[in-house]
Amino acid sequence: MLKYLFILLLLISAEQNVTLAQTAESVTTVQATTEAGNPEVAMADTLRRDGKIYVVVAVIITVLAGLILYLIRLDRKVARLEQQYRS
Repeated sequence: MLKYLFILLLLISAEQNVTLAQTAESVTTVQATTEAGNPEVAMADTLRRDGKIYVVVAVIITVLAGLILYLIRLDRKVARLEQQYRS
């Protein structure tokens, strides 16, 4: 049960980080325009301008959710095997 609570807290904190990143987008854009020589910032600006940054965030969240679900299933299987081994 403690594992599931920990995973829930991680997901909530990740959602808050995404929300903070979205609200700070205008501040980042202003800072990025002052640092025009950095190509990484230009790529981020392009993704934000085209609206594709949300696709990137969605893919990252989907991959992390898949990994978490896989680990939960694996943990259940290992726990079941441990119980069978003990009995």
